[in-house]
Amino acid sequence: MTRTGKTNTVKMIIQATAELAVSGVRLQDEPVRSIGQIIFDVNGEYANDNQQDQGTAIYQLYKDDVTRYSLLEKPGFKVMKLNFYQDLEAGFSLIRSVLVDETAGYLRAFINIDWEEPDRQDWSAHTRWDRKVACYRCMLYRAGFRPPADVIQFRGQREINNDVGIDPSSGVSYDKAVAWFEWVWDNYDSHGFLNNYRRQNQREWADDDLKSLMQMLTRTSGPGGRGSGTQLGFRKLIPMRDYHTPTVQQAFELEIVDLLRNGRIVIIDLSQGDPIIQRTYSDRLCSAIFREAMDRFINNKPANFVQMYFEEAHNLFPKKNEADLTLVYNRIAKEGAKLNLGLIYATQEVSSISSNVLKNTQNWFISHLNNNDEIREIAKYYDFEDFVDSLRRTTDKGFIRMKTYSNAFIVPVQIDRFTAVPMEG
Repeated sequence: MTRTGKTNTVKMIIQATAELAVSGVRLQDEPVRSIGQIIFDVNGEYANDNQQDQGTAIYQLYKDDVTRYSLLEKPGFKVMKLNFYQDLEAGFSLIRSVLVDETAGYLRAFINIDWEEPDRQDWSAHTRWDRKVACYRCMLYRAGFRPPADVIQFRGQREINNDVGIDPSSGVSYDKAVAWFEWVWDNYDSHGFLNNYRRQNQREWADDDLKSLMQMLTRTSGPGGRGSGTQLGFRKLIPMRDYHTPTVQQAFELEIVDLLRNGRIVIIDLSQGDPIIQRTYSDRLCSAIFREAMDRFINNKPANFVQMYFEEAHNLFPKKNEADLTLVYNRIAKEGAKLNLGLIYATQEVSSISSNVLKNTQNWFISHLNNNDEIREIAKYYDFEDFVDSLRRTTDKGFIRMKTYSNAFIVPVQIDRFTAVPMEG
Protein backbone atom coordinates (compact mmCIF):
# COMPACT_ATOMS: atom_id res chain seq x y z
CA MET A 1 0.00 0.00 0.00
CA THR A 2 1.00 3.60 -0.50
CA ARG A 3 3.10 5.40 2.14
CA THR A 4 4.45 2.17 3.65
CA GLY A 5 7.96 2.36 2.21
CA LYS A 6 8.04 1.07 -1.40
CA THR A 7 9.72 4.08 -2.98
CA ASN A 8 12.01 4.58 0.02
CA THR A 9 13.16 0.94 -0.25
CA VAL A 10 13.91 1.32 -3.95
CA LYS A 11 15.88 4.51 -3.29
CA MET A 12 17.97 2.70 -0.68
CA ILE A 13 18.70 -0.05 -3.21
CA ILE A 14 19.72 2.56 -5.80
CA GLN A 15 22.07 4.14 -3.26
CA ALA A 16 23.60 0.78 -2.29
CA THR A 17 24.04 -0.14 -5.96
CA ALA A 18 25.74 3.17 -6.72
CA GLU A 19 28.21 2.54 -3.91
CA LEU A 20 28.82 -1.08 -4.90
CA ALA A 21 30.95 -0.38 -7.96
CA VAL A 22 33.35 1.87 -6.02
CA SER A 23 33.65 -0.44 -3.00
CA GLY A 24 36.06 -2.97 -4.49
CA VAL A 25 33.47 -5.78 -4.42
CA ARG A 26 34.26 -8.79 -6.60
CA LEU A 27 31.64 -10.97 -8.26
CA GLN A 28 32.68 -14.41 -9.52
CA ASP A 29 36.27 -13.32 -8.82
CA GLU A 30 35.91 -10.31 -11.12
CA PRO A 31 35.72 -6.70 -9.88
CA VAL A 32 32.30 -5.11 -10.36
CA ARG A 33 32.64 -2.53 -13.10
CA SER A 34 30.58 0.63 -13.27
CA ILE A 35 26.86 -0.08 -12.84
CA GLY A 36 24.39 1.81 -14.99
CA GLN A 37 21.01 2.50 -13.40
CA ILE A 38 17.83 3.68 -15.10
CA ILE A 39 14.69 4.66 -13.20
CA PHE A 40 11.29 4.86 -14.86
CA ASP A 41 9.75 7.51 -12.62
CA VAL A 42 5.99 7.51 -13.18
CA ASN A 43 5.23 10.01 -10.40
CA GLY A 44 8.38 12.15 -10.56
CA GLU A 45 9.50 11.13 -7.05
CA TYR A 46 13.10 10.35 -8.01
CA ALA A 47 13.73 13.22 -10.40
CA ASN A 48 12.07 16.06 -8.48
CA ASP A 49 11.96 17.31 -4.92
CA ASN A 50 8.48 17.45 -3.40
CA GLN A 51 6.99 19.00 -0.28
CA GLN A 52 5.88 15.65 1.15
CA ASP A 53 9.37 14.11 1.07
CA GLN A 54 11.79 17.00 0.85
CA GLY A 55 15.43 16.09 0.48
CA THR A 56 14.80 12.57 -0.82
CA ALA A 57 15.13 12.90 -4.60
CA ILE A 58 17.87 10.64 -6.00
CA TYR A 59 19.24 13.34 -8.28
CA GLN A 60 20.05 15.53 -5.25
CA LEU A 61 22.45 12.93 -3.85
CA TYR A 62 24.16 12.11 -7.15
CA LYS A 63 23.97 15.37 -9.08
CA ASP A 64 27.26 14.75 -10.89
CA ASP A 65 26.27 11.24 -11.96
CA VAL A 66 22.57 11.70 -12.76
CA THR A 67 21.08 12.63 -16.13
CA ARG A 68 17.37 13.43 -16.06
CA TYR A 69 15.03 13.12 -19.03
CA SER A 70 11.51 14.44 -19.37
CA LEU A 71 8.71 14.10 -21.89
CA LEU A 72 8.33 17.88 -22.06
CA GLU A 73 10.61 20.92 -21.68
CA LYS A 74 11.77 21.42 -18.06
CA PRO A 75 14.81 23.20 -16.58
CA GLY A 76 17.59 20.74 -15.76
CA PHE A 77 16.14 17.97 -17.95
CA LYS A 78 16.94 16.62 -21.38
CA VAL A 79 13.85 16.15 -23.50
CA MET A 80 12.86 12.84 -25.09
CA LYS A 81 11.47 14.03 -28.39
CA LEU A 82 11.20 12.38 -31.77
CA ASN A 83 11.59 13.84 -35.22
CA PHE A 84 8.34 12.46 -36.64
CA TYR A 85 9.41 13.35 -40.19
CA GLN A 86 12.72 11.46 -40.04
CA ASP A 87 12.14 8.76 -37.43
CA LEU A 88 9.18 7.46 -39.37
CA GLU A 89 8.40 4.15 -37.66
CA ALA A 90 9.09 5.38 -34.11
CA GLY A 91 6.90 8.46 -34.57
CA PHE A 92 4.10 6.45 -36.12
CA SER A 93 4.38 3.88 -33.34
CA LEU A 94 3.72 6.68 -30.84
CA ILE A 95 0.73 7.86 -32.87
CA ARG A 96 -0.58 4.31 -33.11
CA SER A 97 -0.31 3.82 -29.35
CA VAL A 98 -2.38 6.96 -28.73
CA LEU A 99 -5.06 6.07 -31.30
CA VAL A 100 -5.16 2.33 -30.62
CA ASP A 101 -8.57 2.48 -28.91
CA GLU A 102 -10.23 4.54 -31.66
CA THR A 103 -13.14 2.74 -33.31
CA ALA A 104 -13.80 4.92 -36.39
CA GLY A 105 -13.10 2.97 -39.57
CA TYR A 106 -10.89 5.59 -41.18
CA LEU A 107 -8.72 5.81 -38.04
CA ARG A 108 -8.43 2.02 -37.81
CA ALA A 109 -7.26 1.98 -41.43
CA PHE A 110 -4.75 4.75 -40.70
CA ILE A 111 -3.08 3.12 -37.69
CA ASN A 112 -2.71 -0.16 -39.63
CA ILE A 113 -0.66 1.38 -42.44
CA ASP A 114 2.42 -0.68 -43.35
CA TRP A 115 5.62 1.43 -43.43
CA GLU A 116 8.06 -1.27 -44.47
CA GLU A 117 10.25 0.17 -47.21
CA PRO A 118 10.32 -1.94 -50.41
CA ASP A 119 13.49 -2.81 -52.28
CA ARG A 120 14.82 0.26 -54.10
CA GLN A 121 15.38 -1.92 -57.15
CA ASP A 122 11.60 -2.28 -57.40
CA TRP A 123 11.16 1.20 -58.86
CA SER A 124 7.35 1.08 -59.06
CA ALA A 125 6.83 -0.14 -55.49
CA HIS A 126 9.34 2.34 -54.12
CA THR A 127 7.70 5.22 -55.98
CA ARG A 128 4.36 4.37 -54.37
CA TRP A 129 6.06 4.12 -50.96
CA ASP A 130 7.67 7.56 -51.48
CA ARG A 131 4.26 9.09 -52.21
CA LYS A 132 2.84 7.47 -49.11
CA VAL A 133 5.63 8.90 -46.94
CA ALA A 134 5.19 12.32 -48.55
CA CYS A 135 1.44 12.33 -47.89
CA TYR A 136 2.07 11.33 -44.25
CA ARG A 137 4.55 14.19 -43.86
CA CYS A 138 2.04 16.59 -45.39
CA MET A 139 -0.47 15.40 -42.81
CA LEU A 140 2.06 16.08 -40.02
CA TYR A 141 2.58 19.53 -41.49
CA ARG A 142 -1.16 20.27 -41.48
CA ALA A 143 -1.29 19.11 -37.84
CA GLY A 144 1.33 21.70 -36.91
CA PHE A 145 4.45 19.52 -36.70
CA ARG A 146 7.31 21.79 -37.73
CA PRO A 147 9.21 20.19 -40.65
CA PRO A 148 13.02 19.89 -40.56
CA ALA A 149 13.32 21.44 -44.03
CA ASP A 150 11.31 23.91 -46.12
CA VAL A 151 11.10 21.65 -49.17
CA ILE A 152 9.59 18.22 -49.72
CA GLN A 153 10.37 16.08 -52.75
CA PHE A 154 8.64 13.00 -54.16
CA ARG A 155 7.68 11.52 -57.52
CA GLY A 156 4.30 12.72 -58.66
CA GLN A 157 2.55 11.67 -61.89
CA ARG A 158 3.14 13.58 -65.12
CA GLU A 159 -0.54 13.68 -66.14
CA ILE A 160 -1.57 14.89 -62.69
CA ASN A 161 1.33 17.34 -62.36
CA ASN A 162 0.30 19.04 -65.63
CA ASP A 163 -3.28 19.56 -64.47
CA VAL A 164 -2.37 20.66 -60.94
CA GLY A 165 0.46 22.89 -62.11
CA ILE A 166 2.84 21.45 -59.50
CA ASP A 167 5.74 19.08 -60.09
CA PRO A 168 6.85 17.70 -56.69
CA SER A 169 9.75 15.71 -58.16
CA SER A 170 11.88 18.87 -58.29
CA GLY A 171 11.12 19.80 -54.67
CA VAL A 172 8.24 22.03 -53.57
CA SER A 173 7.05 23.76 -50.42
CA TYR A 174 4.88 21.81 -47.99
CA ASP A 175 1.93 24.05 -48.84
CA LYS A 176 2.24 23.09 -52.51
CA ALA A 177 2.66 19.41 -51.66
CA VAL A 178 -0.51 19.56 -49.55
CA ALA A 179 -2.32 21.23 -52.47
CA TRP A 180 -1.07 18.47 -54.80
CA PHE A 181 -2.52 15.64 -52.65
CA GLU A 182 -5.74 17.58 -52.00
CA TRP A 183 -6.23 18.00 -55.76
CA VAL A 184 -5.60 14.28 -56.36
CA TRP A 185 -8.17 13.26 -53.74
CA ASP A 186 -10.70 15.84 -54.89
CA ASN A 187 -10.48 14.55 -58.48
CA TYR A 188 -9.78 10.91 -57.75
CA ASP A 189 -13.06 9.56 -59.16
CA SER A 190 -13.28 11.93 -62.12
CA HIS A 191 -9.82 12.50 -63.56
CA GLY A 192 -9.24 10.86 -66.94
CA PHE A 193 -5.80 9.44 -66.22
CA LEU A 194 -6.92 7.91 -62.89
CA ASN A 195 -9.99 6.32 -64.50
CA ASN A 196 -7.94 4.93 -67.40
CA TYR A 197 -5.33 3.59 -64.97
CA ARG A 198 -8.06 1.77 -63.09
CA ARG A 199 -9.42 0.14 -66.26
CA GLN A 200 -6.07 -0.75 -67.83
CA ASN A 201 -4.32 -2.11 -64.72
CA GLN A 202 -7.30 -3.63 -62.91
CA ARG A 203 -6.21 -1.85 -59.74
CA GLU A 204 -6.24 1.60 -58.22
CA TRP A 205 -3.49 4.16 -58.87
CA ALA A 206 -3.44 4.80 -55.09
CA ASP A 207 -3.28 1.80 -52.79
CA ASP A 208 -5.41 1.56 -49.64
CA ASP A 209 -2.68 3.09 -47.47
CA LEU A 210 -2.33 6.21 -49.63
CA LYS A 211 -6.10 6.62 -49.83
CA SER A 212 -6.31 6.39 -46.05
CA LEU A 213 -3.63 9.08 -45.73
CA MET A 214 -5.36 11.40 -48.24
CA GLN A 215 -8.59 10.93 -46.31
CA MET A 216 -6.79 11.94 -43.09
CA LEU A 217 -5.15 14.90 -44.83
CA THR A 218 -8.36 16.30 -46.33
CA ARG A 219 -10.69 15.34 -43.45
CA THR A 220 -13.18 13.93 -45.94
CA SER A 221 -14.90 10.58 -45.95
CA GLY A 222 -14.30 10.05 -49.67
CA PRO A 223 -12.97 11.55 -52.93
CA GLY A 224 -14.47 14.65 -54.50
CA GLY A 225 -15.02 16.43 -51.18
CA ARG A 226 -17.51 13.83 -50.01
CA GLY A 227 -18.25 14.38 -46.34
CA SER A 228 -15.97 17.42 -46.31
CA GLY A 229 -14.93 18.45 -42.81
CA THR A 230 -16.96 15.71 -41.14
CA GLN A 231 -13.91 13.87 -39.82
CA LEU A 232 -11.21 15.07 -37.46
CA GLY A 233 -8.52 13.55 -39.66
CA PHE A 234 -5.10 15.11 -39.10
CA ARG A 235 -6.44 17.05 -36.12
CA LYS A 236 -6.28 13.82 -34.12
CA LEU A 237 -2.49 14.23 -34.20
CA ILE A 238 -2.38 17.76 -32.75
CA PRO A 239 -2.00 16.63 -29.08
CA MET A 240 1.22 14.82 -30.06
CA ARG A 241 3.02 17.93 -31.32
CA ASP A 242 4.68 18.38 -27.92
CA TYR A 243 6.65 15.17 -28.48
CA HIS A 244 8.10 16.30 -31.82
CA THR A 245 11.36 18.05 -32.56
CA PRO A 246 12.36 19.31 -36.03
CA THR A 247 16.07 18.86 -35.26
CA VAL A 248 18.08 15.92 -36.55
CA GLN A 249 19.96 14.41 -33.60
CA GLN A 250 20.98 11.11 -32.06
CA ALA A 251 17.92 9.17 -30.95
CA PHE A 252 17.44 9.65 -27.22
CA GLU A 253 17.37 5.92 -26.50
CA LEU A 254 20.86 5.47 -28.01
CA GLU A 255 22.16 8.34 -25.91
CA ILE A 256 20.64 6.76 -22.80
CA VAL A 257 22.21 3.36 -23.54
CA ASP A 258 25.61 5.09 -23.83
CA LEU A 259 25.11 6.74 -20.44
CA LEU A 260 24.23 3.41 -18.83
CA ARG A 261 27.30 1.76 -20.31
CA ASN A 262 29.36 4.52 -18.69
CA GLY A 263 27.88 3.79 -15.26
CA ARG A 264 25.57 6.79 -15.09
CA ILE A 265 22.23 7.05 -13.30
CA VAL A 266 19.42 7.96 -15.70
CA ILE A 267 16.02 9.09 -14.44
CA ILE A 268 13.12 9.05 -16.90
CA ASP A 269 10.49 11.46 -15.58
CA LEU A 270 7.21 10.15 -17.02
CA SER A 271 4.98 12.19 -14.71
CA GLN A 272 3.86 14.57 -17.46
CA GLY A 273 2.58 11.89 -19.80
CA ASP A 274 -0.71 10.01 -19.83
CA PRO A 275 -0.59 6.21 -19.25
CA ILE A 276 -0.41 5.41 -22.97
CA ILE A 277 2.54 7.77 -23.51
CA GLN A 278 4.24 6.42 -20.39
CA ARG A 279 4.00 2.84 -21.64
CA THR A 280 5.14 3.80 -25.13
CA TYR A 281 8.32 5.49 -23.93
CA SER A 282 9.03 2.79 -21.37
CA ASP A 283 8.61 0.05 -23.99
CA ARG A 284 10.84 1.88 -26.46
CA LEU A 285 13.67 2.45 -24.00
CA CYS A 286 13.54 -1.07 -22.55
CA SER A 287 13.60 -2.57 -26.04
CA ALA A 288 16.65 -0.48 -26.97
CA ILE A 289 18.51 -1.51 -23.79
CA PHE A 290 17.61 -5.18 -24.29
CA ARG A 291 18.62 -5.19 -27.97
CA GLU A 292 21.98 -3.59 -27.23
CA ALA A 293 22.67 -6.02 -24.37
CA MET A 294 21.70 -9.02 -26.53
CA ASP A 295 23.97 -7.77 -29.32
CA ARG A 296 26.88 -7.60 -26.86
CA PHE A 297 26.09 -11.12 -25.64
CA ILE A 298 25.89 -12.60 -29.16
CA ASN A 299 29.15 -10.90 -30.22
CA ASN A 300 30.94 -11.80 -26.98
CA LYS A 301 31.54 -8.16 -26.02
CA PRO A 302 32.02 -7.16 -22.36
CA ALA A 303 28.97 -5.63 -20.68
CA ASN A 304 28.74 -3.84 -17.35
CA PHE A 305 25.69 -4.37 -15.15
CA VAL A 306 22.59 -2.29 -15.89
CA GLN A 307 19.89 -2.07 -13.23
CA MET A 308 16.37 -1.04 -14.29
CA TYR A 309 13.78 0.32 -11.85
CA PHE A 310 10.04 0.65 -12.44
CA GLU A 311 7.83 2.68 -10.14
CA GLU A 312 4.09 1.88 -10.23
CA ALA A 313 4.99 -1.12 -12.41
CA HIS A 314 1.35 -2.19 -12.77
CA ASN A 315 0.92 0.81 -15.10
CA LEU A 316 3.77 -0.26 -17.37
CA PHE A 317 4.13 -4.05 -17.24
CA PRO A 318 2.05 -6.59 -19.16
CA LYS A 319 -1.01 -7.77 -17.27
CA LYS A 320 -1.23 -11.03 -15.37
CA ASN A 321 -2.76 -13.18 -18.10
CA GLU A 322 -0.73 -11.70 -20.96
CA ALA A 323 0.20 -14.65 -23.15
CA ASP A 324 2.79 -12.93 -25.35
CA LEU A 325 6.13 -14.01 -23.87
CA THR A 326 8.04 -11.88 -26.41
CA LEU A 327 7.04 -8.62 -24.69
CA VAL A 328 10.22 -6.87 -23.57
CA TYR A 329 9.50 -7.00 -19.82
CA ASN A 330 8.91 -10.75 -19.97
CA ARG A 331 12.14 -11.20 -21.93
CA ILE A 332 14.16 -9.09 -19.48
CA ALA A 333 12.74 -11.10 -16.57
CA LYS A 334 13.58 -14.42 -18.24
CA GLU A 335 16.85 -13.60 -20.02
CA GLY A 336 18.19 -10.54 -18.23
CA ALA A 337 20.54 -12.42 -15.90
CA LYS A 338 22.76 -13.68 -18.73
CA LEU A 339 22.83 -10.15 -20.21
CA ASN A 340 23.78 -8.45 -16.91
CA LEU A 341 20.40 -6.72 -16.86
CA GLY A 342 18.58 -6.44 -13.54
CA LEU A 343 14.92 -5.53 -13.11
CA ILE A 344 13.42 -4.06 -9.95
CA TYR A 345 9.77 -3.07 -9.80
CA ALA A 346 7.54 -1.50 -7.17
CA THR A 347 3.79 -2.03 -7.19
CA GLN A 348 0.70 -1.98 -5.01
CA GLU A 349 -0.98 -4.55 -7.26
CA VAL A 350 1.08 -7.73 -7.35
CA SER A 351 -1.92 -9.65 -8.68
CA SER A 352 -2.00 -7.52 -11.84
CA ILE A 353 1.64 -8.15 -12.84
CA SER A 354 2.43 -10.70 -15.55
CA SER A 355 2.91 -14.13 -14.00
CA ASN A 356 6.00 -14.57 -16.19
CA VAL A 357 7.63 -11.60 -14.46
CA LEU A 358 6.58 -12.75 -10.99
CA LYS A 359 7.87 -16.29 -11.53
CA ASN A 360 11.30 -14.94 -12.46
CA THR A 361 11.55 -12.57 -9.48
CA GLN A 362 14.29 -13.68 -7.08
CA ASN A 363 14.30 -10.91 -4.44
CA TRP A 364 11.17 -9.76 -2.61
CA PHE A 365 10.59 -6.79 -0.29
CA ILE A 366 7.03 -6.75 1.05
CA SER A 367 5.55 -4.32 3.55
CA HIS A 368 1.81 -3.92 4.19
CA LEU A 369 -1.08 -5.36 2.16
CA ASN A 370 -4.72 -5.08 3.18
CA ASN A 371 -6.27 -6.99 0.30
CA ASN A 372 -6.84 -10.75 0.38
CA ASP A 373 -6.32 -11.09 -3.37
CA GLU A 374 -2.85 -9.55 -3.09
CA ILE A 375 -2.08 -11.63 0.01
CA ARG A 376 -3.03 -14.85 -1.81
CA GLU A 377 -0.80 -13.89 -4.74
CA ILE A 378 2.18 -13.28 -2.47
CA ALA A 379 1.58 -16.56 -0.57
CA LYS A 380 2.39 -18.49 -3.78
CA TYR A 381 6.06 -17.54 -3.57
CA TYR A 382 8.67 -19.02 -1.25
CA ASP A 383 7.25 -19.29 2.30
CA PHE A 384 5.41 -15.98 2.42
CA GLU A 385 2.30 -17.89 3.45
CA ASP A 386 3.79 -17.91 6.96
CA PHE A 387 3.66 -14.09 6.99
CA VAL A 388 0.22 -13.35 5.54
CA ASP A 389 -1.29 -12.37 8.91
CA SER A 390 1.49 -9.93 9.74
CA LEU A 391 1.42 -8.47 6.21
CA ARG A 392 -2.24 -7.65 6.72
CA ARG A 393 -1.88 -6.49 10.31
CA THR A 394 1.36 -4.48 10.52
CA THR A 395 1.45 -1.04 8.88
CA ASP A 396 4.73 0.38 10.24
CA LYS A 397 6.54 2.47 7.66
CA GLY A 398 9.68 0.81 6.36
CA PHE A 399 8.99 -2.55 8.06
CA ILE A 400 9.73 -5.14 5.38
CA ARG A 401 9.63 -8.94 5.06
CA MET A 402 12.58 -9.65 2.83
CA LYS A 403 13.57 -12.68 0.75
CA THR A 404 16.78 -12.31 -1.23
CA TYR A 405 18.59 -14.64 -3.62
CA SER A 406 21.53 -14.95 -1.23
CA ASN A 407 19.38 -15.59 1.84
CA ALA A 408 17.64 -18.91 2.39
CA PHE A 409 14.96 -17.49 4.69
CA ILE A 410 12.48 -14.65 4.76
CA VAL A 411 13.54 -12.16 7.42
CA PRO A 412 11.80 -9.08 8.84
CA VAL A 413 13.91 -5.93 8.48
CA GLN A 414 13.51 -2.19 9.02
CA ILE A 415 14.59 -0.09 6.04
CA ASP A 416 16.37 3.17 6.89
CA ARG A 417 14.83 6.37 5.61
CA PHE A 418 16.58 7.52 2.45
CA THR A 419 18.01 11.02 2.56
CA ALA A 420 19.78 12.98 -0.13
CA VAL A 421 21.82 14.79 2.53
CA PRO A 422 25.20 12.99 2.80
CA MET A 423 25.83 11.57 6.25
CA GLU A 424 28.98 12.56 8.11
CA GLY A 425 31.68 10.05 9.00
